[in-house]
Amino acid sequence: MSPLEILPAEILPTIEIETERLILRSPRFADVPGMAALANDPAVALMTGRLPFPYAESDALDFVHFQAEARQAGKELAFAIECKESGNFLGCVGLRFPKRDSAEIGYWLGQRHWGQGLATEAARALIDHGFSTLGIATVTGECRVINEASRRVMEKCGLRYVNSGLRHAPARGGALPIDRFSLTRADWASFKAWRPAIVRGTTPSNELMA
Repeated sequence: MSPLEILPAEILPTIEIETERLILRSPRFADVPGMAALANDPAVALMTGRLPFPYAESDALDFVHFQAEARQAGKELAFAIECKESGNFLGCVGLRFPKRDSAEIGYWLGQRHWGQGLATEAARALIDHGFSTLGIATVTGECRVINEASRRVMEKCGLRYVNSGLRHAPARGGALPIDRFSLTRADWASFKAWRPAIVRGTTPSNELMA
């Protein structure tokens, strides 16, 4: 049984997640030109195991078709990352379900959108959705050992380094060295419950300054 099976089938195509700056929604055919333009970039594609390169509009079209079917089949839950202000397509984030109680997160952003905290914002929102709505016990993630930006995203989302190894990467024609990360429901719940203290400004006393 897939975690998606706990949701009514009729709502699967319409699930959206809103954050401060982003809308996460189902990939659409209207995304195809923008998706192809952003993914057809070696700096983006070669850091993943699944994005082909070169990346054409036909590849983006195949992705949209596949994701619509994968949602209904309970295999994956991928979202287009849309800028709330402009409506522009920025990249993708999604969950795969290798086990009943586990989800594997993946994401990519067009290079022009790097360095703004957008991947972290999208990934955190999807992790929250996975734990709070889908009832999963663990979220895992992987990145190429040379992908420091992706490593930072996972660490900011609370995922902890587990180990390193090799991962089959069909789009890269072989196996890639990767680092593996994991976040349990218990740790996620602790992070969500831990609110920062409010520190009010004070004037140091003369005694303390002496």
